[in-house]
Amino acid sequence: MTSTSMQFEGLLDRHFEAVLQDQPVFATYSGLTHGEGRLGHANAAFEARQQRRRKVTLKHLDALNPRELLPEQHLDRLALRSQLTRECEDHDRGRPAMDPAAPDLLLNLCLYELQRGDDEPSRAARNLRSLLRKAPSYLAEAETLIERPEPVWRSIMSQTLRGAPSLFQAVGAFLARNSPSPASDARLLEGAQRACTAYGNAIEDRPPAMPGSFAVGAACLARRVRDQLGLDYTLAEIESLALAETHRIGKLLEVACARFGKGRTADEIIADARRAWDPGPDLVGTYRAETRRVADGFRSASAVTFPSGETLEVRLVPEFMRHLYPTAAYSSPGPFARKQRGIFWVNDLSLTQTTEAARKAERQQHFGLSLTCAHEAYPGHHLQFITANQHPRRWRRLFAHAVFYEGWTLWCEQMMVDLRIDRSPWLRVQQLHDALWRAHRVLVDLRLQTGRYSHARAVAHLQKHLGFTKARAAADVNWYTASPTVPMSYWLGRLENERLRHRLMTGRGWSLQRFNDWLLGFGTLPQAWIEKYGLD
Repeated sequence: MTSTSMQFEGLLDRHFEAVLQDQPVFATYSGLTHGEGRLGHANAAFEARQQRRRKVTLKHLDALNPRELLPEQHLDRLALRSQLTRECEDHDRGRPAMDPAAPDLLLNLCLYELQRGDDEPSRAARNLRSLLRKAPSYLAEAETLIERPEPVWRSIMSQTLRGAPSLFQAVGAFLARNSPSPASDARLLEGAQRACTAYGNAIEDRPPAMPGSFAVGAACLARRVRDQLGLDYTLAEIESLALAETHRIGKLLEVACARFGKGRTADEIIADARRAWDPGPDLVGTYRAETRRVADGFRSASAVTFPSGETLEVRLVPEFMRHLYPTAAYSSPGPFARKQRGIFWVNDLSLTQTTEAARKAERQQHFGLSLTCAHEAYPGHHLQFITANQHPRRWRRLFAHAVFYEGWTLWCEQMMVDLRIDRSPWLRVQQLHDALWRAHRVLVDLRLQTGRYSHARAVAHLQKHLGFTKARAAADVNWYTASPTVPMSYWLGRLENERLRHRLMTGRGWSLQRFNDWLLGFGTLPQAWIEKYGLD
């Protein structure tokens, strides 16, 4: 290893060790114990210190001769520069002063500890009490950071705070079962709830930022396409691509629908199939069986190598979490967690119904769960993140580019169809229907972040082209506003996998397993970077 290579390794170590020390929440989610029960700081001085560190790290990175780095180091170089530049841009455009996300951070961390409580109740109870104790001072400090809240983000904050009482109630019930101290716990819970209310009231009283302040602008978005997605497309080229894809997928969907009767739409076909489907009363059991079946199908097809030392648990969403998840969701283990166990959450709203007809109707909302299992579990998010968490380069595990992890899950859905893991006649219709949604996401993301779409116009786009209800469309657009390039990453990442499949499987004769293992072997990085530095 050259001196430059050694300097680069030292730069990575110094940067991430400092970040993990300064940001205990990030450390906790990464699976490290030193951050547990802590919230850290959220004020202007803290933000300024983080910005200085980023700029110093970028300066040192610029001083290194890239020709003396190893291929794997080049991948980390690109990922580190991408992360630092994105965070610098967000700081410079004032995002920390516009985004009232402190309650969301607190509540999600409490939820994380509740999930831990199934295995380590004493540890989780200790951490929860510490978080509740620190919540008032943390939220009071974080409130001073917000100058002009972005209107959409303030609305999201209000929705989060409306769900806070049910979460605190669940925390209280958990603490009552684990070394209870009723009076003390009640004071902690009351203090945290009061602090959340005070935070929300303070933010509501602040003058808002201009509507659309969430947009990063064309120049910034173009840079993020290059540095976050690894693509050399202009924004105009992305729009042309997305328009062509919506047309192409729409035509494929028409052909797939035609076999079910002339003039029938995908929504009608899927609705009829859903009404005829009966998963039985044990929805979680159905998911467990289907997850095993789908995983076995991919194993039998020799499509990908399954990592060792991992576990996946399919669990029922607890009552206090029901409003947080759609039909199903996945929680990955931290990259440094000793136990690599993922949780596949199933939200069974039939348990809230009183008649059998209503319960059956709720269970039928999970229609198409084989695609969900491939997307969330095997070989989707769970297999991909577990594989990434085993990467021998320690800091590689902390980089997570949506163009890879979301592109990978849509690739898994495509393989479900191509390999006939599920032979249901409607599967192709549903897969194309969902693909059309992801293609429209490219357009909405691009137009939102360049200021061409307002929030309302983006909602109307999803209603018009995908038949979404206003509530569903608004929920989708809400998270688009805070995550530029992530919504477009789903379909663009899927297309990148297809492009590389053609180059390596068709062009070089690679097997599907070799191709998939090669993709997964570099961590969660843009496919174009992997292609440049990971091919012989």
